[in-house]
Amino acid sequence: MTTATPLSKQAAVLNHPAVRQPPLKSGVVRRTSSMQVLWSVGDESRYRIVGRARDVVGKGNPAPEILGEASIEATIGKDGRIVSLIGDRRQETLAGFGGMRSGGELRKAVAHELPEEVRGETLLHRLLDDLAGASFMSTAAWYAWKDGIEGHSARIGVDSLANRPVEGVCLSYVQGSSSMSAAGQGIEDHANHPVGPLPLPIEDRTGFHALIETDQPNEWRLRRTDIWREDDELVVDAWFQDSSVIQGNIAQRVIFHEYGILAKFDAKTLQLGQIAVSPHVLPYVTCQAAPATAQVLVGRSAHELRDQVLLHLRGSAGCTHLNDMLRALQDITVLASSLAAREAAKGSIAD
Repeated sequence: MTTATPLSKQAAVLNHPAVRQPPLKSGVVRRTSSMQVLWSVGDESRYRIVGRARDVVGKGNPAPEILGEASIEATIGKDGRIVSLIGDRRQETLAGFGGMRSGGELRKAVAHELPEEVRGETLLHRLLDDLAGASFMSTAAWYAWKDGIEGHSARIGVDSLANRPVEGVCLSYVQGSSSMSAAGQGIEDHANHPVGPLPLPIEDRTGFHALIETDQPNEWRLRRTDIWREDDELVVDAWFQDSSVIQGNIAQRVIFHEYGILAKFDAKTLQLGQIAVSPHVLPYVTCQAAPATAQVLVGRSAHELRDQVLLHLRGSAGCTHLNDMLRALQDITVLASSLAAREAAKGSIAD
């Protein structure tokens, strides 16, 4: 846990955690995904990541129509390599990813071995692509646990996350930034990680797929992307949150990152026309410069967002977690197709 400083207090004023998620409206196509990092007290040498994803369309009643579902489960060792990887399909291929690191190495392998999943922006690809970020945040599960992340690191004999060099990782970690020391490490005492409740509406649990609730150390990465049509535009409302459990209190969680995005795309070309980023929770005051970076993507096609984010917002040009969310906006290419198919079917019935 951190010590309150003037900068962390300033960050706290700017943060508004656990934004309540909207109910699913009729005719809206929604994609939800979760990466749940699960540790076990007494065996800290490895952890599991359970990934679930679902596409639905609102029907105007409590039960949405399910368009598709996917799940994976990865076991990852303390060296960051995949011990095992299973899923509800493509099992033989997934098993072949064992021994890889879940970041760039896995993404390259997925692109080579499962190109149709990548091109199709499938739910399976969404989960495999998200393994990198979930692994990166995995030790945050111990943040609000006895002895914290440092205690966990000492018990398994690895270097603490606090000692990791971060210079150039994102726009907050540059020389002269109040968020980074002269030695190139993040200054945790200048950060704010607020506590908030689970932001999913109790009265509308069908709007998000089922989650595993446990009192063991865990970190969650949750996403929601809604898409609907307004005249000649597709409106996209997206949300993202990283959080970890509080020991002895599963009703509230420590929130590390939380963003919202409202974007508009041309319905025919899928060209991005407008984008507004809402920074609900960011660790440092310096992170507040991140939302404006998304404007560089205006005019780009949804089909090329992953490449464009890498090209224009790499390293200190952007925010790691916002970039992750901007890359995931490419999912709307398949969600837009689902929306168009629903509208076409509705029109056919009306005729």
